[in-house]
Amino acid sequence: MKMMRVNLLLMTLLGGMFGWSQPANDGCNQAIPLCPSVSITASNQSATSTVCPDCEDDFTFCFSGDNTSWFTFQTNSTGGTVSVDFSNLNFVVQANRGNLLQATILEATVPCDASSYTALGNCEIGAGLNFSLVAAGLLPLTTYYVVVNGALNGGATLPAEATFDIIASGTGIDRVPAGMSITGPSTNLCPNQPVTFLANVSNCTDTTDFEWYVNGILAATTTGSFWQTSAIQDGDLVTLECSCFTDCPQALIAQAGPYSVENLFVDAGLDQSITSGESVVLSGTTNGVTYLWTPAATIASPTSLQTIALPQTTTTYFLTASSLNCTVSDEVVITITDQFTIPGSFSPNGDGVNDTWIIKGIDLYPNAKVTIFDRWGQEIFDVVGYSASKSWDATHNGRKVTDGTFYYIIDLRDPAYKEPFKGFVTVIR
Repeated sequence: MKMMRVNLLLMTLLGGMFGWSQPANDGCNQAIPLCPSVSITASNQSATSTVCPDCEDDFTFCFSGDNTSWFTFQTNSTGGTVSVDFSNLNFVVQANRGNLLQATILEATVPCDASSYTALGNCEIGAGLNFSLVAAGLLPLTTYYVVVNGALNGGATLPAEATFDIIASGTGIDRVPAGMSITGPSTNLCPNQPVTFLANVSNCTDTTDFEWYVNGILAATTTGSFWQTSAIQDGDLVTLECSCFTDCPQALIAQAGPYSVENLFVDAGLDQSITSGESVVLSGTTNGVTYLWTPAATIASPTSLQTIALPQTTTTYFLTASSLNCTVSDEVVITITDQFTIPGSFSPNGDGVNDTWIIKGIDLYPNAKVTIFDRWGQEIFDVVGYSASKSWDATHNGRKVTDGTFYYIIDLRDPAYKEPFKGFVTVIR
């Protein structure tokens, strides 16, 4: 086996020097796939053989594997008859070289192990013109091999070499053509409307990822057949691409659109910041037939594009506009800058002014937890639902704490505040 590998290497090197080399499918493990009803041009020129126990070319059916090239095909989901047709045989003309091809179809229970081969159908022992190999009753979804060999006919000492066209067809390999279409929304859409596209694939296995294009630009790649988006614009064309079958893949393409998107727009204006008690002018623009501001409770005229709002807390206002067919919304955030204020000190001296630690705006967060520690890290105050009535009065267990600085942690327990507030408060009597 080692000597044979050296000989193969030497032949490869010599082939490079003298302009010839083994075909790519010189060995069974490099067999060229035959796709259903697809003709390819191939050759057994300069092909070699690997003959040893359990090697791929160590067989004798109607011929021996002397200088072989290999092909393979997989049957479809039903199996049946497969015909492998050879045409356009073009032999190398050389003194002492044969001029006939030999070929057969093989079943291999162990891939590329000659001891497991069974010849199927007819076996061609010497063809100089077009010929066919036909095997019936092939199992479904099974891999078979086609071996092609040059004959030593007419007393030749050199095996025949030729180029040829080869094609496999028949009920056992032919495929029902795969197809694909897109199920999507109607071609008339509203602006920013969420829509779902569905790939409908038929007669297709081993589907690759689905690539969704908008106007020729890749917009998404999905492993499933659904794609959702709200970014479709007027005139957009959606194209879907994928392929079927790991062996002999078939590319598929489908299109939907172009889409018409209604020209309805709405703009609620720029976000603003105000202090508590201030009013703010909401100024929106739209080409809608009707429009409405929400939440309406703190708005002077919810059906006017320009109106006055008096929010008590930071509020997101929505301006919703409608046409005959569509409804679109935009938002504006009015932030109350001083709605939550943590004072840095207070004076619990009993004068009725600033006697407790009043945290402005904390009553808006009924689940807020406030914890206070002394300078040694001892917890001296802890309450949930901090408010004016539950505010800290600079005592611990009913006794006044000494003047000084204390550390606090305030957890508002609100999704808008992911981290608690931490800092220091000073008690000054």
